[in-house]
Amino acid sequence: MGSYNSYHTTLKQLAKKDRLPGAYKNELDRTTLWRWKQEPLKKYIGNELSNIEVLEEFINKSEAQKLMKSYLKVTYTLINMLNIGRQFHYILKQNRSIFIKTILKYKKDIDIKLVLRLCKIPLSVFYSWKNRVLMKCDASPLMICKKTYPNQLTSLEVSTMKNLLLNERFKFWPICSIAYYALREKLLSVSLATWYLYHKKLGIARPLIPKKKKHSIGIRASLPNQVWHADITIVKTQDNIKHYVYLLMDNFSKYILNFRVEAFVSGKVRMETIRETYNKHIMNSQEVSLIVDGGSENNNSEINELTNNNTIRLNKIIALKDIPFSNSLIEAQNKLLKYRYLFRQEYSNIE
Repeated sequence: MGSYNSYHTTLKQLAKKDRLPGAYKNELDRTTLWRWKQEPLKKYIGNELSNIEVLEEFINKSEAQKLMKSYLKVTYTLINMLNIGRQFHYILKQNRSIFIKTILKYKKDIDIKLVLRLCKIPLSVFYSWKNRVLMKCDASPLMICKKTYPNQLTSLEVSTMKNLLLNERFKFWPICSIAYYALREKLLSVSLATWYLYHKKLGIARPLIPKKKKHSIGIRASLPNQVWHADITIVKTQDNIKHYVYLLMDNFSKYILNFRVEAFVSGKVRMETIRETYNKHIMNSQEVSLIVDGGSENNNSEINELTNNNTIRLNKIIALKDIPFSNSLIEAQNKLLKYRYLFRQEYSNIE
């Protein structure tokens, strides 16, 4: 009798997956290959263990151990990087239902404490999330079981809170004011944090406070002596007499170029301070923009004569009239001058 060849089970599995090397295809009979492909996997007991030998051989190699350690270190580093910002924990909290269900699905195959430690989630937080996911209650505004969390507000308390938040009378009241009103009138006695929590969970929309409009940036010079500001501030001495401090300031440096103290408001004094400053600081007939307010000391025949002088190139600009900006830059300097210096001392008279 002729001898029969025995074939390794691996060849049969490769033939079934149509991944048999060409050398074996030419050697094996076509009917044998066809029969292997038709055989069910259940025929070979322990089929799921077919790759264990290869896996053990891989694990026993020192290169494989180094590779696995390297992958674990890289994974741990990436997790630490993700945990640095709050965004990771925020995303995890927002998707805690998927996270909890995935952990519970593979709890027999994984170390739950290791996963939580890598994600930096305390065990108590995990069980709290687990109860909230597995014990949902549609009757509760917080969507959690009232038996497990009995400290929730009652249906009557929630209804009272909802009516107060939707009341037209309190439409523009802050939530804290409504909460203290309910406490004072003995309508509802809960903490302010509870009000904010249930307001969010109930999804009640309230009118938003409009954001303050950002002030546009005013005139800003790029070099000294391009733009000047002129203004007068009042200081009262101990003899109960008002004195007027004439100031002239550079826009670029915020430096007080000239000042004078007088007991009266005069366009002539204003004109003299400007002329003195121009002759001292301006060379080669440089043009200067002078920003003033609408006061009489700035708008008179003396100032007009000065601005029309051919030897002095001065462009007078009235704030809030010629330009949309105020003369607030020098008004801020006036405030610093008085509150940081003048008001901290006592003056008997103008001298």
